[in-house]
Amino acid sequence: MKKLAIFGVGGAGREVAEWARVCGFQGITLTVDDNYFTNSIINGFPSIPFSQMVIEEYEWLVAVADPSLRAVIVKKIENRAEFATLVHPNSTVQSSSQIGEGVLVGPGVVIANHVKIGKHVFVNSQSYIGHDGDIGDYVTISPRATVLGNCKIESHVFLGANSSIKEGTTISSGTFVGMGAVVIKNLSEGVYVGNPAREISSPPLAKDMG
Repeated sequence: MKKLAIFGVGGAGREVAEWARVCGFQGITLTVDDNYFTNSIINGFPSIPFSQMVIEEYEWLVAVADPSLRAVIVKKIENRAEFATLVHPNSTVQSSSQIGEGVLVGPGVVIANHVKIGKHVFVNSQSYIGHDGDIGDYVTISPRATVLGNCKIESHVFLGANSSIKEGTTISSGTFVGMGAVVIKNLSEGVYVGNPAREISSPPLAKDMG
């Protein structure tokens, strides 16, 4: 069995490392680009600069909340890396649903029946994805977000904590939905906040995305 490498040493990376420990992964190591590397031990897990990692010796997970940045990191290593999939044992995933490689599913998540989840999706704690949902690659679903049935969430979408998506809604690729926003109609690419969700002009900074 290969060891597990987690790209990301911020809050998301530390949290995913704890999930991985609960899931029984062995040899868990955190890594990040050398110019961001500061510590050799993080929350009891060894941390190694990316330049010193032997990619082929590990299964990989990318624990970065920003969908675009997560995609950049995956592209950087995908030709040499084998990606793991992590589903926390305290989550519920119906057997009729499909989950792609590199997906992270945190504790308390409920994924209903006939849901399709693409690659490298981050489904954070206590969120819900309703029946027959279609979740694209590199989507981030923040804690306690609710996606009701028959929704289509295209690639690189960010759903903020406690956001709610009405049944049957489509959200276009690259859209940012803010914390607590209530989406009641289809959204084209943009930044949306409020109840009901409305578009604003200023995009969030990546550092504010957890």
